[in-house]
Amino acid sequence: MKLLHNRWITCLAAIFLTCIAIYLTILNRDNFLIMSLFSFLSLLLLFNSYLETLVALTFISPINRKESLGGGDWVQGTMDHDGPQIFFVANFNKVKSPLVIIIHGWRSGSKSMLGRAELYLQEGFHVLIMELPGHGSAEGVSKWNAGLATRNFMHLFDNLGEVYDLDLISKVYLHGHSIGAFISLRFSRESTKFSNSDLIKGYILESPMTCYSEIFNESCRRLHVPQFLIANYWSRLKLHFNIINREFEPITKIEEVDVPFWGIPNRPTLVVQSGNDERLGQVHYERLVQSFTDKKLLTHFLIDDLTHAGARKNDNRDQIIKDWLKNH
Repeated sequence: MKLLHNRWITCLAAIFLTCIAIYLTILNRDNFLIMSLFSFLSLLLLFNSYLETLVALTFISPINRKESLGGGDWVQGTMDHDGPQIFFVANFNKVKSPLVIIIHGWRSGSKSMLGRAELYLQEGFHVLIMELPGHGSAEGVSKWNAGLATRNFMHLFDNLGEVYDLDLISKVYLHGHSIGAFISLRFSRESTKFSNSDLIKGYILESPMTCYSEIFNESCRRLHVPQFLIANYWSRLKLHFNIINREFEPITKIEEVDVPFWGIPNRPTLVVQSGNDERLGQVHYERLVQSFTDKKLLTHFLIDDLTHAGARKNDNRDQIIKDWLKNH
């Protein structure tokens, strides 16, 4: 079963079986019945190979990794569990203080979060940054998906006492950027199951990804998936996701990977959205705002000079976060 975690093993196995079936078809071309049987089998396996190739091209990991923070007051650490090894960097005070846990975005890393981290350090926070699997110095994975990263974060949060003295943490905020926000949302759905959940006082979601259905549609266009095969493509992705993430309730339909079903925080939430989001557009932000049934929990801002990527420093974003923290 572990072989299914490798995105190319299942793909190459499917292609290998297809080649065997085609060879046997040619070998038995003088026997119409057997040739017909192997011809049908060859077509079936060819179709399966195509779907497995799409899966392999979808569950990709970043090729070029960003640097991890280190040196000075920043310490690096790892934590083992039944998923990919968890890698984090931390900067802790020696006195009781609030903690912010930052989850960076796709193809980013802890060093890219330094500007945001400094904002919290200036406010007297402890800072903990979890690097996503396959990013920075974190262990790589062949079949990357948000479920793996969410399970890593859940384990890290549930075992905060192994990272730092809980008696020196007064409260916790989660800051997720882009897909980091998507992971934070899924965590929020399960958060009450964890022993430290009472410490959570709020979520900061920056230019959040909130709907995998939008990403899936992008993949269909990028991979030129024929319209009549999109349902089969989704079913195969769903199958692989559910096999890899058996700890989660199985995904049955695409609406379940979008807000609100994917997760909506039950704590005060600040959303700071790029006014000209060159990566996700505004649809993820708009869907998130619409999905909050308890509007009292939500504060949201559209920031014109905030970009989706590369916004290590942004005065407007930072001031909004500071002002929100004073009241939450």
